[in-house]
Amino acid sequence: MLKIRLRRPAKYRIYFLILMIIVYWLGFNLLPEQLTQTSEQLSLAVVSALYFVLLPLLYWYWIIKIGAQKSWKILVILSLSSLMARLSYPPQIAEYFEFIAWLRFPIIAVLLLIELYLMVSIIKGLWQARKASGDPRLAIIAQYAATVEQELGNGANELRTLNIEGASNTDMPKNQMPDDKKLTLGLILATEPASWYYAIPYFSRRHPASITPLKLLSAQPWHALVIIMCLIAASTLSYILLDDVSHIAAVFVSGLILYSVVLIAANYRISRYYSLYQREGKLIINNGIWGFMAIDLTQISELKFGAFVTHVQPQQMGGKSVGDSTAINATEILTIGRGDTANVQLIFKRPQTYYGGMGQLPEPLTVINLVVDEPQVLADALGILQNYKKVS
Repeated sequence: MLKIRLRRPAKYRIYFLILMIIVYWLGFNLLPEQLTQTSEQLSLAVVSALYFVLLPLLYWYWIIKIGAQKSWKILVILSLSSLMARLSYPPQIAEYFEFIAWLRFPIIAVLLLIELYLMVSIIKGLWQARKASGDPRLAIIAQYAATVEQELGNGANELRTLNIEGASNTDMPKNQMPDDKKLTLGLILATEPASWYYAIPYFSRRHPASITPLKLLSAQPWHALVIIMCLIAASTLSYILLDDVSHIAAVFVSGLILYSVVLIAANYRISRYYSLYQREGKLIINNGIWGFMAIDLTQISELKFGAFVTHVQPQQMGGKSVGDSTAINATEILTIGRGDTANVQLIFKRPQTYYGGMGQLPEPLTVINLVVDEPQVLADALGILQNYKKVS
């Protein structure tokens, strides 16, 4: 039986998505076309409270606080609620959200730019991946880190804890941390050449060999085949449904869905061949194409063998600090790999950043669980046998 294990932040993201769909559906179906009665005004007040009070509050707590995201992302749900208000409110109220309607012109321009970007990015991604010797995402992050170093001037030396070839893992003060919005954009752009680099075996022929693979569902051939077939079906269906409305929209949407096949192919090859490897003094962990982290080997405090569950009781850690970091008091830790329990646990001296959602959901971690094929091979490769413990 297929078991789906979700961490607390992921569960709340799904809860919020379902609730958001329900709220917007209620708004479109409950609001009248005209406000002529007191009951209709009451309906408008209730829907407005759902749009601009309930959803933002839940987004702040479920997505930003529980998911450890930046506060500025609250603008996402406020903008979306404003758009839904413009489309669902009675005309005399909707006109106050007319500024949203003006966005249709830049949106059309953006769609055209996306079409151009896709064509350019395909060619550029193929060219960049042709000579790459490692994950292009890590190279782009290195370029970003170098740019930030120049901006910081004399204080640039402290930024070298960024794991230049990987993720932003540092204990720098918050006021000296690089702008995460720039890094987010950089990772979006890096995903394109990375998908081509991993999707085509010839491009990744010089990639460092895997230490031992993680046990990931996406590493199974049948999983990739099912998703590709679903994408082909979705692309065909979207073209049929949209062709009567707009031929351009039909071609764009169906083409964009079909283009995702490259991403799925990359996800499969990463999960199967490159999920766990070592490069230039760092341990690279790839959770498919969707998430990754680069850990400096000097920041690994302990490597443990045994059976580890996702939910951790406080007494398991004993409230002790790990290296110079604060005590591990979280009730849930990230587990990468499929299985009832993890067989490897890594504990870090300082928080290391895991970039989920293709780099859009960064999360600092002090401990991580892995489900690997051969734990002993991992310990031998990292050369930290003196620091590993076997947990019964």
